[in-house]
Amino acid sequence: MLKRLNDRTLVDGFRRYLLAMCCAVLASFAVVTTLTIEPASAVPSFARQTGQPCAACHTAFPELTPFGRRFKLNGYTMQGGDSNLPAFAAMLLGSYNNTQKGQSSPPAPATKLNDNFFPDQASIFYGGQIYGNVGAFVQATYSRASTKITWDNTDIRYADQTKIGDTNLTYGLTVHNNPTVQDVWNTTPAWGFPYAASSLGPKPGAATMIEGNFAAKVAGVGAYTFWNDMIYAELTGYQSLSPAVLSNLGIDSSGSDALKTVSPYWRLAIEPNWGNHSLELGTFGMTAQIYPGNQRSFGANQLTDLGFDAQYQYIADVHAVSFRLSNIYEFQHLSSTFAQSNTTQLNNYLNSFKASTSYTYDNTYSATVAYFNISGSNNFDLYNINGNAAANGAFGGFSNTSSPNSDGFIFEVAYLPFSHGSPEPWPWANARIGLQYTMFDRFNGSSSNYDGAGRNARDNNTLYLYAWLAY
Repeated sequence: MLKRLNDRTLVDGFRRYLLAMCCAVLASFAVVTTLTIEPASAVPSFARQTGQPCAACHTAFPELTPFGRRFKLNGYTMQGGDSNLPAFAAMLLGSYNNTQKGQSSPPAPATKLNDNFFPDQASIFYGGQIYGNVGAFVQATYSRASTKITWDNTDIRYADQTKIGDTNLTYGLTVHNNPTVQDVWNTTPAWGFPYAASSLGPKPGAATMIEGNFAAKVAGVGAYTFWNDMIYAELTGYQSLSPAVLSNLGIDSSGSDALKTVSPYWRLAIEPNWGNHSLELGTFGMTAQIYPGNQRSFGANQLTDLGFDAQYQYIADVHAVSFRLSNIYEFQHLSSTFAQSNTTQLNNYLNSFKASTSYTYDNTYSATVAYFNISGSNNFDLYNINGNAAANGAFGGFSNTSSPNSDGFIFEVAYLPFSHGSPEPWPWANARIGLQYTMFDRFNGSSSNYDGAGRNARDNNTLYLYAWLAY
């Protein structure tokens, strides 16, 4: 166990070494791309507005502390800083990516089959108070993998406080574009671990609806309350944006699923805090009628996601420990897909389980171990690479065993040199340097020959070295 020592020579030497590595990697990517930016909730404009270091809101950014959660719940409007700069910020993420076995085709334009240095993403933000009780987190992103600039995570809020009897009540409205991006715990899909992941490494073919299927493709309007600094409740409705609107926002919606009607999302959570401890237990979910591939001539599929989550944090002067888990069960009633003769199974299910634990020392050094498991009903038409051709167009046809099952572990260590403030000339800058390894036990239904061409799950094991700078 590390202790705070009077002689910090060894620690400071390690710090300088990692910082030098960060600067070298970032400099190389700055030459490759003229944009300098990436997504997270650790936005330096928030630090300028509040006058607080990043460590006040984050254990190891972007994971939120209880203080950070309340800053978000109160509409990003908390004051305290003396900066007169506008509430804009920028981020840059660059990486090195390696899979155990090279991929069959380049994973992105102008990349190799393996061993790629890559300028993943660049983002620009408006983050902070707009006026009075209204604040926002608005992001636009350039993705090197897609070579496009698009609107990204957006959350605009109005928040206020009142009393019910002798207890405090925070209440607010949120307008956003991604189910769970408005959430304040690091257990739901939008802000769950891993906070940065390889955009070039292979990904399992199956995911539940709420795990990014409608990210940046919908508009959501919701109302929430936080009673007695403990009990959170939210109800939000989502509607798909039209292809024309999405095109103007840089989003290619061709072949994307669309919501038939306004789709409800719910969230309930309780978070007691005592001393250095906080515990959250909650549930969330969404039900939707969906036009698969925006094909509207055969009715709609009915999907319902029901999630349960828990998060425990211990945060002391130099030590922080976090445990996070979530489980999302998805029931699929595929009326439209069945009517199109693209599946013979009317009802299917998926289940997504994730658990992770992190230790952070002095908001500067972080280590995380995570486990993930995707399981579901077998479906030859939807999942098998030799299944229904039309269904494969919509669902991928990714498995040799007709199964969506995948599982594995993620290991990560990270260095965050500026959590307590960065040197001049930009004292609000932040950085995260991480080394991450994803190890698959099963991939798309099998440990071996999952694609029918001899590729094994372990061939997709991915080493991901990233450098992430915010300023």
